[in-house]
Amino acid sequence: MRFWGIEPKVGLTAGLYAISAFYLNARLSLASTFPVFGVLLLVSGLILWFYCYIQVSRAHARGELLTSGCYSRVRHPIYSIWGFLILPGFSLVIGGFMLLLPLVYWASVVRFIREEETALEKRFGEEWIEYRKKTPRFIPRA
Repeated sequence: MRFWGIEPKVGLTAGLYAISAFYLNARLSLASTFPVFGVLLLVSGLILWFYCYIQVSRAHARGELLTSGCYSRVRHPIYSIWGFLILPGFSLVIGGFMLLLPLVYWASVVRFIREEETALEKRFGEEWIEYRKKTPRFIPRA
């Protein structure tokens, strides 16, 4: 599996839905519901995403399994950030049918995540298995 993991598959699925939602919103003249809250979620998500992306990019370049920083809390923080902050924020800014985009995204992530985790186990072996046992997939423990 390449650096981008399942993101191309998830992006295609969510992207096709987003295009459909834009079209339906325009046809039905649906407006935004909570644009200010959406912008706050979107901006905070983009900042966190950038932070995690820098971490994982450096680890990937070194050929290491990243288990520190944001990856010490969940195994897939970038998917979590997109699913809990960026896409919901974007959806609240746009409104209408776009509000279902996070659900489409999560359905796609859940559908494909085993592929990525299988590839990580093949690449990192026992190190991945131990990390997987102690680190939740998407939602940090309290």
